[in-house]
Amino acid sequence: MKRTLTAICAFFVLVYNVSAAAPEQQQQFEKANQLYKQKQYTEAAGIYQQLIDEGYHQPQLFLNAGNAWYKANKTGLAIYNYEKALGKDPFNKSAQHNLSVANQRVEGYVNDLPLLFFQQWWLQLQHFHSPNGWATGAVIFFWVLIAGIIAMLIAPSVKPSLLRWGTGAASLLFFLYLTMGISTYVTANAHDEGIIMGAAVKVKAAPDQGSKDIFELHEGVKVQVTDATQEYCKILLPDGKTGWLACAEIKRL
Repeated sequence: MKRTLTAICAFFVLVYNVSAAAPEQQQQFEKANQLYKQKQYTEAAGIYQQLIDEGYHQPQLFLNAGNAWYKANKTGLAIYNYEKALGKDPFNKSAQHNLSVANQRVEGYVNDLPLLFFQQWWLQLQHFHSPNGWATGAVIFFWVLIAGIIAMLIAPSVKPSLLRWGTGAASLLFFLYLTMGISTYVTANAHDEGIIMGAAVKVKAAPDQGSKDIFELHEGVKVQVTDATQEYCKILLPDGKTGWLACAEIKRL
């Protein structure tokens, strides 16, 4: 009985803490919005960033953080947050526009190749659910598939055509959700792209401090990381250029 009462008390304490946390985070968000309106951009960006670090990853939060960093003349952080917003919502018009404006500040910016129509369809399909949503759907349709197979084995005379069609549909949906769940999880955890944060970063021919400098990158440039050592990352640019630079200069997306 004592253990039961302890568990019940712990449950209500947890519920209270969760319910109390949400208004507190909302107040912080509104405070940051007010600071932004008062043109205290660095302070507003700091609060937005704190909320992000606490695990709040809504597209609007990344968008607001990007706007605040842009106004504070932190182009790299602005572009980073716009990219994160688009990672959560690839067709967010505000994030797309603001990213385009911020990229105009970037020295040596190279436009990304536009997505082909089937790439856009695939992106839309990926974001139809979150990775957890796809995984949950896969589990549900797996058990529906198992139930259909059991039903066909136990009662083969009960509308066999309907059972076969239902089981077949469950099978297709299970494999679709499983495939998309794996794909979206891998994409969300890849972190093979990043934004240059240094004002002017020397890119080297090899992962060594004494190696020859081959070109220079500036704050806000988006790069793809293709290889890495403990200290150096090999990067690839949209125009095909490659080289090595210190991993500390890149903020991974």
